[in-house]
Amino acid sequence: MLQHVLDTLADASLPDPLVVVADTPPAGIDWGRAELVPNPDPSRGLSSSLQVGWTWAMARTPAPDAVLLVLGDQPLLRADVVEALVAEPLDASRPLLAIRYSDHAARNPVRIEPAAAELVAGAFGDVGLGPQLSDHPERIRYVAIDGSNPDVDGLDDLAAVADAMWARRVRGNREQVDRLREEPDGPDFYAKVSSIFREDPDRSGDPVLDALRAHAQAGDTWLDIGAGAGRYALPIARSVQRVIALDPSRSMLEGLRAGMEGHRIDNVEVIEARWPEVLEQESGPLTGRGANVSLIAHVGYDVEEIWPFLAAMERVTERECLAVLMERSPAAIAEPFWPGIHGEPRISLPALPAFVDLLAAHGRRPTVEMLESSRRRWGSREEIEGFVRRQTWVAPGTEKHRRMRALLDEWLTPAGDGTWELSNAEPLQVGLVAWTPAEAANRAP
Repeated sequence: MLQHVLDTLADASLPDPLVVVADTPPAGIDWGRAELVPNPDPSRGLSSSLQVGWTWAMARTPAPDAVLLVLGDQPLLRADVVEALVAEPLDASRPLLAIRYSDHAARNPVRIEPAAAELVAGAFGDVGLGPQLSDHPERIRYVAIDGSNPDVDGLDDLAAVADAMWARRVRGNREQVDRLREEPDGPDFYAKVSSIFREDPDRSGDPVLDALRAHAQAGDTWLDIGAGAGRYALPIARSVQRVIALDPSRSMLEGLRAGMEGHRIDNVEVIEARWPEVLEQESGPLTGRGANVSLIAHVGYDVEEIWPFLAAMERVTERECLAVLMERSPAAIAEPFWPGIHGEPRISLPALPAFVDLLAAHGRRPTVEMLESSRRRWGSREEIEGFVRRQTWVAPGTEKHRRMRALLDEWLTPAGDGTWELSNAEPLQVGLVAWTPAEAANRAP
């Protein structure tokens, strides 16, 4: 939570905050240029941290015109909210500047000018400036902001905030595409590229596949949600009794069926449907049926309502849920093209770290096995150009398409084995996440 707050302040051009800490500072934080300020008596509550930070800030030379009070347990804090508070003019007659959210009663962050020093001094207990805001309305101005900024006081709050953080990134990613796209996706996004997702089900040397096989038992039924052209469904079928392969893309499933026929695999049931909507059908193909293991492989990055998606996955799973994810979404490879094509950075989708955080916020205990790190390669320039064009939504023959091709000329390099790669693309880190569904955990002795 604290890292998200610090990152948001940096995004709002406030990279060097004072962070009031009690006892040992939390581990695993990238503090950047933050200055840590110890609170010698945190037992006095939030007000003591406010007063310690205020005193520390006002002791600087020169003293600041105002101090921004930000809470460390509000990870949905937005950079535009911080920027709005900073941009407001000073007003010594009303030295407190707070937020009025459209969807929430919270009023933080709060900007405090030196003329409000006596209000800071009068704060007490674990409620900070709350009573002062209520008792002195004549000293306060408000900035109206859409949305909300809840704090995290318990596990339910943590889960709700984790869901909201994931949804915000997915929604921002999608809205950016809708604003800048030059052509629509079409009814089947993968229709023109399904062939590149086909792989030999009897291949060896695939660390992800080897890790998945370690979770398989001979009598299992596996449910592969978003199975695509069968990259994992087909080889796993060699190790288990049955695989249910579900995907909404008809072209992908045509590739899967071709793989079944070509490799004589007959224990895969193919279902063309969306998850989790397929479970809502009263007499649908999965009615009354479950799986020993459910799998999503590179699925979920762009699912806005991610927890209902995963909760449905848990409901039909008896033993174990698995997810193959990258530390950055596969689409991140095209992100360096966005500033040169669209004039702005790409809003990244959530990926493996956020996924693990979300499971933990919902009380699960996921394990993560990091499996491989490799550069994405393509068989031809046409193949990689098609990938980048789809991930930047530019139309052929446009000025943006010309800029995209110029960047490809600069970054595309031969890999030495007849394939091509992008010189500026970082290796893809892939991990396998495993967790026990809640009901299965409750059944365990």
